[in-house]
Amino acid sequence: MRSVKRTYWLPSRIAEEFDRLVPAGQRSAVVARLINDWLDEQEREQLRADIIEGCREMAEINLEIERE
Repeated sequence: MRSVKRTYWLPSRIAEEFDRLVPAGQRSAVVARLINDWLDEQEREQLRADIIEGCREMAEINLEIERE
């Protein structure tokens, strides 16, 4: 997998705690995992919203069919 270097600003308290808890050689991997987990959650939330909307649309269609 290709890697890229990025610069982001964090509150100093968070950065200091992260540096204290995560060894220097593991920080990029931890950040990558956290971002990946967040992206997966965003995708799940979007899929959930799409499914709910689809169910609502199908409920309306089913009501129309029953009326006929």
